[in-house]
Amino acid sequence: MKKFLKWTGLSVLVLLLVAAVLFFVYLYPFMQKMKETTVLPYDQNLTLVMGGGGNSGILSSDSMVLVIDSKMDKASEELYQLAKEIAGTRPIVLINTHIHPDHVSGNNLYKGCRIIAGANYSKAQWINDAGENNLPNEWLKDSMVFKMDDEIVHVYNMGKNIHSESDVVVYFSSRKILFAGDLVLNKQAPVIMGVASPAAYLETFDFLKSKFDVKVLVPGHGSMGDVETINVFKQYFLDMKEASVNADKKSELISKYEDWNQVPFLMSPGATVSAFQKFQH
Repeated sequence: MKKFLKWTGLSVLVLLLVAAVLFFVYLYPFMQKMKETTVLPYDQNLTLVMGGGGNSGILSSDSMVLVIDSKMDKASEELYQLAKEIAGTRPIVLINTHIHPDHVSGNNLYKGCRIIAGANYSKAQWINDAGENNLPNEWLKDSMVFKMDDEIVHVYNMGKNIHSESDVVVYFSSRKILFAGDLVLNKQAPVIMGVASPAAYLETFDFLKSKFDVKVLVPGHGSMGDVETINVFKQYFLDMKEASVNADKKSELISKYEDWNQVPFLMSPGATVSAFQKFQH
């Protein structure tokens, strides 16, 4: 029994050390970098606020101001103050691309505003994942359109399990800008957990390109891109799908993405390979 307890204790200690190394070497630096924000004035009426959680946009018109994703931590407060300054007395409408806290932890700041999210989540699920004080007050079942001066904004609920149960994309038809949420990332490996489906991701890329004329792509994370950003992210999934069934090519395919932002076992090429393998069984 003493020997068993000794080896159990050593095993626990090793696991704790490994977890500590992963946290301080990979996760902590990633989280610190994720908190950084960059404000990019796109044109007179559109401001992009990159980082600080999910990438966000603020679009103003004569009648209203539209905000896409409310970020997390201090960045959520800075985004709200900027949106409020731009809006003045005009109403603010907030759209959440999905449920994850890095995109919606500032919802609580938008008291009295319309807060719109996909309808495939339950209220209980949202409270569990993001907190009751960050609940939306309007649930989008399919799609809606906002006419904002010379811009027509299309808000579309994908309506199936892709990154989450109810991913929403936002498209500015005049500017030809797509806010893709975490359905498309730029040089960052995705987190595929819970209901997330790598096969559904692959179906989504061609759908987005066929439905929207994308000249500018604002990904959920990473720098601004264009339609080629969708193509590159699609190729990542195709490569990881191949790696999941072809052991001889696995290392080569994974190494193609060594310069991408990633965290081992959580958001990495290896984790995406494992997700494909899970769905194959």
